Amino acid sequence: MLNPRNTILLMTAILLLVLLADIFRPVPVWIYGAIFLAAIAPFIYGSVSIGSGFYVKTLCYGDRQEKEIAVSFDDGPDGEITPAVLDLLLLHNIQAAFFCVGEKVAEHPDLVRRMHTEGHIVGNHSYSHHVFLDLFSGKRIQKELKRTENLICGVTGKRTKFFRPPYGVTNPAVAEAAKSLGYTVTGWSLKSRDTVINDEQALLKRLKKKLKKGDVVLFHDRGSHLVSVLRSFIQYAADKNFRIVRIDQLLNVKAYA
Repeated sequence: MLNPRNTILLMTAILLLVLLADIFRPVPVWIYGAIFLAAIAPFIYGSVSIGSGFYVKTLCYGDRQEKEIAVSFDDGPDGEITPAVLDLLLLHNIQAAFFCVGEKVAEHPDLVRRMHTEGHIVGNHSYSHHVFLDLFSGKRIQKELKRTENLICGVTGKRTKFFRPPYGVTNPAVAEAAKSLGYTVTGWSLKSRDTVINDEQALLKRLKKKLKKGDVVLFHDRGSHLVSVLRSFIQYAADKNFRIVRIDQLLNVKAYA
């Protein structure tokens, strides 16, 4: 499995072999450039691809043989959209996972309480969801996570085990913070792209085309078009005999410490 240590060892070995060859026959400069690009590529890909597990083990999907999926929501709770999402999930007896931003937990504790009461998982999505969060030090990220964890625990009475990195970005600092707090880092296997696609039919078409067994589907409970899309998606999943289960059941891990 590719990880930072193995990547460094592999690229070091390749570089030493090229340097050795250079003693006997000059090696073109472009080959050194190619080695450099090949060396940094896994680190870049590992940062932006949450499913790679490059820096930290990340759970992104369940059993691909079972016709079960889980739905999850990032960036909330939102004072207007989240209640409508909760109403819809309650109507269909669906339990989801809400990865909440600490600042919004502090602003809407009643919605977090309702999530928990109605059987949804409340996960950690950092305190600030800062655009440069992944550039923070491990200790600063850890403080963000602890602050959000304490807010969630203050409302639900439980300490969540689930953490989803903002923007799905991981690096050594994010990995250090998550590991130090014992989090299960959770990604997704199907991204709805509801933050960039406003056309409801286009969103639904994308979801229908890509949905597979074991998928963890990512939505954001802050877009005005979400509820309509979610309603149609739930109906489509039912028509295709997909069972929507809670994410801890799909991934077979504990939701709370």
